[in-house]
Amino acid sequence: MKKLTLSLLLVILVAVMGIGGALDNLFSQYQTQSINKSDELSPYRQMGKSLALTLDKHENPQQFIANWQQQLELSVTLVPLDKFFLPEPLLESFNAGEPLVLETESNLSMHFILPAQQKVLTFLVPPIAKKSSNSLLQLLLTSIFYIGLLMVVLIWLYPLIKRLRKLKLTAKAFGEGQLQQRIETHSTSYIADIENEFNRMALRIQTLIGDNKLLSDAVSHDLRTPLARLRFGIEVLQETDNPKTREKYQQHLCRDISEMERLVNVLLNYARIEQSMIGVEKQSIDLNDLVSQCVQAISDSDKVINWYADGLAMVNGDINYLSMLINNLLSNAQQYASNEITLTIINNGSRIEFTISDDGPGIPKEKRDELLKPFMRGDQSHEKPGYGMGLAIVSRIAQLHDATFTIADSVKLGGAEFCLTFNQ
Repeated sequence: MKKLTLSLLLVILVAVMGIGGALDNLFSQYQTQSINKSDELSPYRQMGKSLALTLDKHENPQQFIANWQQQLELSVTLVPLDKFFLPEPLLESFNAGEPLVLETESNLSMHFILPAQQKVLTFLVPPIAKKSSNSLLQLLLTSIFYIGLLMVVLIWLYPLIKRLRKLKLTAKAFGEGQLQQRIETHSTSYIADIENEFNRMALRIQTLIGDNKLLSDAVSHDLRTPLARLRFGIEVLQETDNPKTREKYQQHLCRDISEMERLVNVLLNYARIEQSMIGVEKQSIDLNDLVSQCVQAISDSDKVINWYADGLAMVNGDINYLSMLINNLLSNAQQYASNEITLTIINNGSRIEFTISDDGPGIPKEKRDELLKPFMRGDQSHEKPGYGMGLAIVSRIAQLHDATFTIADSVKLGGAEFCLTFNQ
Protein backbone atom coordinates (compact mmCIF):
# COMPACT_ATOMS: atom_id res chain seq x y z
CA MET A 1 0.00 0.00 0.00
CA LYS A 2 2.93 2.32 0.60
CA LYS A 3 4.03 1.86 -3.00
CA LEU A 4 0.48 2.56 -4.18
CA THR A 5 0.21 5.80 -2.19
CA LEU A 6 3.64 7.10 -3.22
CA SER A 7 3.05 6.31 -6.90
CA LEU A 8 -0.32 8.11 -6.84
CA LEU A 9 1.18 11.21 -5.24
CA LEU A 10 4.08 11.16 -7.70
CA VAL A 11 1.77 10.82 -10.73
CA ILE A 12 -0.47 13.68 -9.61
CA LEU A 13 2.52 15.90 -8.79
CA VAL A 14 4.23 15.23 -12.13
CA ALA A 15 0.97 15.66 -14.05
CA VAL A 16 0.11 18.98 -12.39
CA MET A 17 3.63 20.38 -12.77
CA GLY A 18 4.15 19.00 -16.29
CA ILE A 19 0.80 19.86 -17.87
CA GLY A 20 0.46 23.10 -15.91
CA GLY A 21 3.97 24.19 -16.84
CA ALA A 22 3.47 23.38 -20.52
CA LEU A 23 0.16 25.25 -20.72
CA ASP A 24 1.57 28.19 -18.76
CA ASN A 25 4.47 28.42 -21.19
CA LEU A 26 2.04 28.27 -24.12
CA PHE A 27 -0.12 31.01 -22.61
CA SER A 28 2.95 33.16 -21.93
CA GLN A 29 4.01 32.86 -25.54
CA TYR A 30 0.51 33.86 -26.65
CA GLN A 31 0.56 36.83 -24.31
CA THR A 32 3.92 37.89 -25.72
CA GLN A 33 2.49 37.63 -29.19
CA SER A 34 -0.56 39.65 -28.10
CA ILE A 35 1.67 42.30 -26.61
CA ASN A 36 3.68 42.40 -29.79
CA LYS A 37 0.45 43.08 -31.64
CA SER A 38 0.41 46.47 -29.95
CA ASP A 39 3.40 47.29 -32.10
CA GLU A 40 0.97 47.44 -35.01
CA LEU A 41 0.29 51.00 -33.86
CA SER A 42 3.93 51.99 -34.50
CA PRO A 43 3.41 52.62 -38.22
CA TYR A 44 0.44 54.82 -37.39
CA ARG A 45 2.52 56.76 -34.88
CA GLN A 46 5.27 57.31 -37.41
CA MET A 47 2.79 58.26 -40.10
CA GLY A 48 0.99 60.60 -37.72
CA LYS A 49 4.20 62.32 -36.66
CA SER A 50 5.28 62.82 -40.28
CA LEU A 51 1.85 64.11 -41.26
CA ALA A 52 1.76 66.46 -38.24
CA LEU A 53 5.17 67.95 -39.15
CA THR A 54 4.07 68.41 -42.76
CA LEU A 55 0.77 70.02 -41.87
CA ASP A 56 2.37 72.28 -39.28
CA LYS A 57 4.50 73.86 -42.06
CA HIS A 58 1.86 73.79 -44.79
CA GLU A 59 0.02 77.00 -45.78
CA ASN A 60 -3.34 75.29 -46.29
CA PRO A 61 -3.39 72.14 -44.06
CA GLN A 62 -7.12 71.56 -44.51
CA GLN A 63 -6.77 71.29 -48.31
CA PHE A 64 -3.80 68.92 -47.86
CA ILE A 65 -5.85 66.66 -45.58
CA ALA A 66 -8.70 66.57 -48.06
CA ASN A 67 -6.39 65.39 -50.85
CA TRP A 68 -4.57 62.98 -48.53
CA GLN A 69 -7.82 61.37 -47.34
CA GLN A 70 -8.89 60.63 -50.89
CA GLN A 71 -5.73 58.56 -51.41
CA LEU A 72 -5.65 56.59 -48.10
CA GLU A 73 -9.31 56.63 -47.12
CA LEU A 74 -8.49 57.45 -43.49
CA SER A 75 -10.68 59.54 -41.21
CA VAL A 76 -8.43 62.54 -40.49
CA THR A 77 -9.55 65.82 -38.92
CA LEU A 78 -8.06 69.02 -37.61
CA VAL A 79 -9.46 70.74 -34.52
CA PRO A 80 -8.29 73.92 -32.80
CA LEU A 81 -5.97 73.34 -29.86
CA ASP A 82 -8.06 75.49 -27.58
CA LYS A 83 -11.06 73.20 -28.15
CA PHE A 84 -9.11 69.99 -27.40
CA PHE A 85 -9.45 69.46 -23.68
CA LEU A 86 -7.10 67.11 -21.82
CA PRO A 87 -6.46 66.30 -18.14
CA GLU A 88 -3.48 68.00 -16.63
CA PRO A 89 -1.32 64.83 -16.39
CA LEU A 90 -1.65 64.20 -20.17
CA LEU A 91 -1.41 67.81 -21.29
CA GLU A 92 2.29 68.28 -20.55
CA SER A 93 3.47 65.24 -22.54
CA PHE A 94 1.07 66.02 -25.39
CA ASN A 95 2.38 69.61 -25.71
CA ALA A 96 5.90 68.16 -25.79
CA GLY A 97 5.02 66.35 -29.03
CA GLU A 98 4.12 62.88 -27.75
CA PRO A 99 1.23 61.30 -29.66
CA LEU A 100 -1.90 60.62 -27.64
CA VAL A 101 -3.80 57.34 -28.13
CA LEU A 102 -7.38 57.20 -26.91
CA GLU A 103 -9.49 54.05 -27.01
CA THR A 104 -13.24 53.69 -26.62
CA GLU A 105 -15.54 50.68 -26.96
CA SER A 106 -16.15 51.52 -30.64
CA ASN A 107 -12.88 52.92 -31.95
CA LEU A 108 -9.26 53.86 -31.33
CA SER A 109 -7.93 57.31 -32.19
CA MET A 110 -4.48 58.94 -32.30
CA HIS A 111 -3.86 62.68 -31.73
CA PHE A 112 -0.83 64.83 -32.65
CA ILE A 113 -0.21 68.50 -31.84
CA LEU A 114 0.63 71.07 -34.52
CA PRO A 115 2.42 73.79 -32.47
CA ALA A 116 2.72 76.36 -35.26
CA GLN A 117 -0.86 75.92 -36.42
CA GLN A 118 -2.19 75.61 -32.85
CA LYS A 119 -4.27 72.71 -33.96
CA VAL A 120 -4.63 69.00 -33.19
CA LEU A 121 -4.40 66.33 -35.85
CA THR A 122 -6.78 63.41 -35.17
CA PHE A 123 -7.30 60.22 -37.17
CA LEU A 124 -9.03 56.92 -36.44
CA VAL A 125 -7.01 53.69 -36.43
CA PRO A 126 -8.57 50.77 -38.37
CA PRO A 127 -10.14 48.05 -36.10
CA ILE A 128 -7.41 45.56 -37.01
CA ALA A 129 -5.10 47.23 -34.56
CA LYS A 130 -7.38 46.71 -31.54
CA LYS A 131 -6.28 44.22 -28.90
CA SER A 132 -7.97 40.86 -29.02
CA SER A 133 -9.52 39.24 -25.99
CA ASN A 134 -7.84 36.08 -24.56
CA SER A 135 -10.77 34.82 -22.45
CA LEU A 136 -11.53 32.08 -24.98
CA LEU A 137 -7.90 30.93 -24.90
CA GLN A 138 -7.92 30.83 -21.09
CA LEU A 139 -11.04 28.67 -21.12
CA LEU A 140 -9.48 26.36 -23.72
CA LEU A 141 -6.20 25.98 -21.82
CA THR A 142 -8.06 25.35 -18.54
CA SER A 143 -10.12 22.61 -20.22
CA ILE A 144 -6.96 21.05 -21.67
CA PHE A 145 -5.34 21.08 -18.21
CA TYR A 146 -8.16 19.22 -16.49
CA ILE A 147 -8.66 16.78 -19.34
CA GLY A 148 -4.92 16.06 -19.42
CA LEU A 149 -4.85 15.55 -15.64
CA LEU A 150 -7.82 13.18 -15.90
CA MET A 151 -6.12 11.21 -18.68
CA VAL A 152 -2.91 10.83 -16.65
CA VAL A 153 -4.84 9.57 -13.61
CA LEU A 154 -6.79 7.12 -15.80
CA ILE A 155 -3.55 5.83 -17.33
CA TRP A 156 -2.21 5.32 -13.78
CA LEU A 157 -5.43 3.61 -12.67
CA TYR A 158 -5.55 1.14 -15.56
CA PRO A 159 -2.86 -1.29 -14.29
CA LEU A 160 -4.28 -1.01 -10.76
CA ILE A 161 -7.80 -1.88 -11.95
CA LYS A 162 -6.34 -4.70 -14.03
CA ARG A 163 -4.50 -6.20 -11.02
CA LEU A 164 -7.56 -5.79 -8.76
CA ARG A 165 -9.72 -7.56 -11.34
CA LYS A 166 -7.17 -10.38 -11.51
CA LEU A 167 -7.21 -10.60 -7.71
CA LYS A 168 -11.01 -10.72 -7.74
CA LEU A 169 -11.18 -13.51 -10.32
CA THR A 170 -8.51 -15.55 -8.54
CA ALA A 171 -10.23 -15.15 -5.17
CA LYS A 172 -13.56 -16.15 -6.74
CA ALA A 173 -12.04 -19.26 -8.32
CA PHE A 174 -10.31 -20.13 -5.06
CA GLY A 175 -13.61 -19.75 -3.18
CA GLU A 176 -15.28 -22.10 -5.68
CA GLY A 177 -12.84 -24.86 -4.75
CA GLN A 178 -9.94 -24.35 -7.17
CA LEU A 179 -7.41 -24.34 -4.35
CA GLN A 180 -4.41 -24.35 -6.67
CA GLN A 181 -5.25 -20.86 -7.96
CA ARG A 182 -2.52 -18.25 -7.35
CA ILE A 183 -1.76 -14.73 -8.57
CA GLU A 184 1.32 -14.17 -10.71
CA THR A 185 3.04 -11.35 -8.86
CA HIS A 186 5.20 -8.65 -10.44
CA SER A 187 7.55 -6.26 -8.70
CA THR A 188 5.99 -3.34 -10.62
CA SER A 189 2.49 -4.09 -9.34
CA TYR A 190 0.95 -1.41 -7.10
CA ILE A 191 -0.55 -4.10 -4.85
CA ALA A 192 2.31 -6.61 -4.84
CA ASP A 193 2.16 -6.87 -1.02
CA ILE A 194 -1.55 -7.72 -1.10
CA GLU A 195 -0.99 -10.28 -3.87
CA ASN A 196 1.84 -11.96 -1.96
CA GLU A 197 -0.27 -12.09 1.19
CA PHE A 198 -3.15 -13.61 -0.79
CA ASN A 199 -0.84 -16.29 -2.19
CA ARG A 200 0.49 -17.10 1.29
CA MET A 201 -3.05 -17.24 2.65
CA ALA A 202 -4.18 -19.48 -0.22
CA LEU A 203 -1.24 -21.82 0.32
CA ARG A 204 -1.99 -22.07 4.04
CA ILE A 205 -5.67 -22.75 3.41
CA GLN A 206 -4.84 -25.36 0.80
CA THR A 207 -2.39 -27.00 3.22
CA LEU A 208 -4.92 -27.02 6.04
CA ILE A 209 -7.64 -28.51 3.86
CA GLY A 210 -5.21 -31.12 2.57
CA ASP A 211 -4.12 -31.94 6.10
CA ASN A 212 -7.72 -32.24 7.23
CA LYS A 213 -8.38 -34.71 4.44
CA LEU A 214 -5.29 -36.70 5.35
CA LEU A 215 -6.23 -36.61 9.02
CA SER A 216 -9.76 -37.76 8.34
CA ASP A 217 -8.51 -40.60 6.14
CA ALA A 218 -5.89 -41.57 8.71
CA VAL A 219 -8.31 -41.42 11.61
CA SER A 220 -10.82 -43.58 9.77
CA HIS A 221 -8.05 -46.08 9.03
CA ASP A 222 -6.08 -46.07 12.29
CA LEU A 223 -9.11 -45.96 14.57
CA ARG A 224 -10.95 -48.71 12.74
CA THR A 225 -8.60 -51.44 13.96
CA PRO A 226 -8.71 -50.66 17.72
CA LEU A 227 -12.46 -50.04 17.48
CA ALA A 228 -12.92 -53.45 15.89
CA ARG A 229 -10.85 -55.03 18.65
CA LEU A 230 -12.87 -53.18 21.28
CA ARG A 231 -16.13 -54.45 19.78
CA PHE A 232 -14.77 -57.98 19.63
CA GLY A 233 -13.47 -57.80 23.22
CA ILE A 234 -16.76 -56.48 24.57
CA GLU A 235 -18.68 -59.26 22.79
CA VAL A 236 -16.33 -61.87 24.26
CA LEU A 237 -16.75 -60.41 27.76
CA GLN A 238 -20.50 -60.61 27.39
CA GLU A 239 -20.37 -64.27 26.39
CA THR A 240 -17.82 -65.66 28.87
CA ASP A 241 -17.81 -66.13 32.63
CA ASN A 242 -14.23 -67.41 32.79
CA PRO A 243 -12.24 -65.03 35.09
CA LYS A 244 -8.96 -65.54 33.22
CA THR A 245 -10.58 -64.92 29.85
CA ARG A 246 -12.33 -61.84 31.15
CA GLU A 247 -9.07 -60.47 32.64
CA LYS A 248 -7.24 -61.13 29.38
CA TYR A 249 -9.76 -59.24 27.26
CA GLN A 250 -10.06 -56.45 29.81
CA GLN A 251 -6.31 -55.86 29.43
CA HIS A 252 -6.73 -55.88 25.66
CA LEU A 253 -9.53 -53.33 25.98
CA CYS A 254 -7.39 -51.05 28.16
CA ARG A 255 -4.53 -51.31 25.68
CA ASP A 256 -6.76 -50.44 22.74
CA ILE A 257 -8.28 -47.49 24.61
CA SER A 258 -4.78 -46.21 25.48
CA GLU A 259 -3.75 -46.53 21.83
CA MET A 260 -6.79 -44.57 20.74
CA GLU A 261 -6.05 -41.87 23.36
CA ARG A 262 -2.49 -41.53 22.11
CA LEU A 263 -3.71 -41.23 18.52
CA VAL A 264 -6.28 -38.59 19.47
CA ASN A 265 -3.64 -36.63 21.43
CA VAL A 266 -1.30 -36.70 18.43
CA LEU A 267 -4.08 -35.45 16.18
CA LEU A 268 -5.03 -32.67 18.60
CA ASN A 269 -1.42 -31.54 19.02
CA TYR A 270 -0.95 -31.35 15.27
CA ALA A 271 -4.22 -29.50 14.78
CA ARG A 272 -3.38 -27.01 17.55
CA ILE A 273 -0.01 -25.99 16.10
CA GLU A 274 -1.47 -23.59 13.52
CA GLN A 275 -3.89 -21.90 15.93
CA SER A 276 -1.39 -21.75 18.78
CA MET A 277 1.30 -20.11 16.66
CA ILE A 278 -1.07 -17.33 15.58
CA GLY A 279 -1.35 -15.97 19.12
CA VAL A 280 2.28 -16.59 20.12
CA GLU A 281 4.55 -13.57 20.44
CA LYS A 282 7.88 -14.66 18.97
CA GLN A 283 11.09 -13.79 20.75
CA SER A 284 14.82 -14.02 20.17
CA ILE A 285 16.10 -17.51 21.05
CA ASP A 286 19.63 -18.87 21.29
CA LEU A 287 19.37 -21.95 19.07
CA ASN A 288 22.74 -23.29 20.31
CA ASP A 289 21.55 -23.27 23.90
CA LEU A 290 18.18 -24.82 23.02
CA VAL A 291 19.74 -27.70 21.03
CA SER A 292 22.23 -28.29 23.83
CA GLN A 293 19.40 -28.61 26.37
CA CYS A 294 17.51 -31.07 24.16
CA VAL A 295 20.64 -33.22 23.68
CA GLN A 296 21.41 -33.25 27.43
CA ALA A 297 17.83 -34.31 28.19
CA ILE A 298 18.45 -37.65 26.39
CA SER A 299 19.70 -39.91 29.15
CA ASP A 300 18.82 -43.40 27.92
CA SER A 301 20.19 -43.19 24.36
CA ASP A 302 22.41 -46.03 23.19
CA LYS A 303 23.59 -43.95 20.21
CA VAL A 304 26.67 -41.70 19.99
CA ILE A 305 25.47 -38.10 19.68
CA ASN A 306 27.95 -35.55 18.28
CA TRP A 307 27.03 -31.88 18.70
CA TYR A 308 28.85 -28.97 16.98
CA ALA A 309 28.08 -25.23 16.87
CA ASP A 310 29.77 -22.63 14.66
CA GLY A 311 29.06 -19.07 15.77
CA LEU A 312 26.19 -17.36 17.54
CA ALA A 313 22.78 -18.58 16.36
CA MET A 314 19.89 -16.30 17.39
CA VAL A 315 16.51 -17.02 15.80
CA ASN A 316 13.09 -15.44 16.20
CA GLY A 317 10.40 -17.87 17.31
CA ASP A 318 8.59 -19.71 20.08
CA ILE A 319 10.81 -21.75 22.41
CA ASN A 320 8.18 -24.43 23.14
CA TYR A 321 7.50 -25.28 19.51
CA LEU A 322 11.16 -25.10 18.55
CA SER A 323 11.88 -27.55 21.39
CA MET A 324 9.16 -29.84 20.01
CA LEU A 325 10.76 -29.60 16.55
CA ILE A 326 14.25 -30.50 17.82
CA ASN A 327 12.98 -33.33 20.02
CA ASN A 328 10.99 -34.83 17.12
CA LEU A 329 14.09 -34.81 14.90
CA LEU A 330 16.19 -36.33 17.69
CA SER A 331 13.57 -39.00 18.36
CA ASN A 332 13.38 -39.84 14.66
CA ALA A 333 17.19 -40.06 14.42
CA GLN A 334 17.37 -42.31 17.50
CA GLN A 335 14.81 -44.69 16.02
CA TYR A 336 16.55 -45.14 12.67
CA ALA A 337 20.26 -44.55 13.44
CA SER A 338 22.52 -47.57 13.78
CA ASN A 339 25.19 -46.11 16.05
CA GLU A 340 25.84 -42.39 15.47
CA ILE A 341 23.94 -39.08 15.31
CA THR A 342 25.47 -35.68 14.43
CA LEU A 343 23.95 -32.26 15.09
CA THR A 344 25.50 -29.05 13.69
CA ILE A 345 24.59 -25.37 13.66
CA ILE A 346 26.32 -23.04 11.18
CA ASN A 347 25.83 -19.29 10.99
CA ASN A 348 26.48 -18.11 7.40
CA GLY A 349 25.66 -14.48 8.12
CA SER A 350 22.49 -14.31 6.05
CA ARG A 351 21.05 -17.58 7.37
CA ILE A 352 21.41 -20.15 10.15
CA GLU A 353 21.50 -23.84 9.21
CA PHE A 354 20.64 -26.55 11.74
CA THR A 355 21.29 -30.10 10.50
CA ILE A 356 20.85 -33.49 12.14
CA SER A 357 22.13 -36.61 10.39
CA ASP A 358 22.41 -40.30 11.24
CA ASP A 359 24.01 -43.48 9.95
CA GLY A 360 20.70 -45.27 9.41
CA PRO A 361 19.20 -46.61 6.17
CA GLY A 362 18.35 -43.13 4.85
CA ILE A 363 15.24 -42.03 2.97
CA PRO A 364 14.74 -42.56 -0.79
CA LYS A 365 14.25 -39.35 -2.79
CA GLU A 366 10.81 -40.37 -4.02
CA LYS A 367 9.61 -40.82 -0.41
CA ARG A 368 10.87 -37.55 1.09
CA ASP A 369 7.96 -35.29 0.16
CA GLU A 370 5.42 -37.88 1.29
CA LEU A 371 7.04 -38.22 4.73
CA LEU A 372 6.32 -34.55 5.42
CA LYS A 373 2.59 -35.30 5.31
CA PRO A 374 0.63 -36.56 8.34
CA PHE A 375 0.48 -40.35 8.88
CA MET A 376 3.04 -41.07 6.17
CA ARG A 377 5.68 -43.55 7.30
CA GLY A 378 8.81 -45.01 5.78
CA ASP A 379 9.52 -48.50 4.50
CA GLN A 380 10.54 -49.73 7.97
CA SER A 381 7.42 -48.35 9.69
CA HIS A 382 6.26 -51.82 10.69
CA GLU A 383 9.42 -52.21 12.80
CA LYS A 384 9.17 -48.84 14.58
CA PRO A 385 6.42 -47.46 16.85
CA GLY A 386 4.60 -44.25 16.01
CA TYR A 387 1.95 -42.76 13.76
CA GLY A 388 4.07 -41.00 11.14
CA MET A 389 3.39 -37.52 12.55
CA GLY A 390 6.90 -36.53 13.68
CA LEU A 391 8.22 -35.07 10.40
CA ALA A 392 4.80 -33.57 9.58
CA ILE A 393 4.92 -31.64 12.87
CA VAL A 394 8.51 -30.58 12.17
CA SER A 395 7.55 -29.33 8.69
CA ARG A 396 4.56 -27.39 10.03
CA ILE A 397 6.55 -25.72 12.85
CA ALA A 398 9.32 -24.81 10.39
CA GLN A 399 6.76 -23.28 8.02
CA LEU A 400 5.23 -21.20 10.83
CA HIS A 401 8.73 -19.92 11.70
CA ASP A 402 9.41 -18.94 8.05
CA ALA A 403 12.15 -21.57 7.96
CA THR A 404 12.97 -24.08 5.21
CA PHE A 405 12.98 -27.80 6.05
CA THR A 406 14.64 -30.25 3.65
CA ILE A 407 15.62 -33.93 3.63
CA ALA A 408 18.84 -35.14 2.00
CA ASP A 409 21.49 -37.87 2.23
CA SER A 410 24.24 -37.52 4.82
CA VAL A 411 27.63 -37.42 3.08
CA LYS A 412 29.61 -38.29 6.25
CA LEU A 413 27.34 -40.82 7.97
CA GLY A 414 25.56 -42.29 4.95
CA GLY A 415 22.06 -42.10 6.41
CA ALA A 416 19.42 -39.38 6.33
CA GLU A 417 20.15 -35.69 6.88
CA PHE A 418 17.50 -33.19 7.96
CA CYS A 419 18.30 -29.50 7.43
CA LEU A 420 16.42 -26.56 8.93
CA THR A 421 17.35 -23.12 7.51
CA PHE A 422 16.40 -19.85 9.25
CA ASN A 423 16.75 -16.62 7.24
CA GLN A 424 18.16 -13.67 9.20
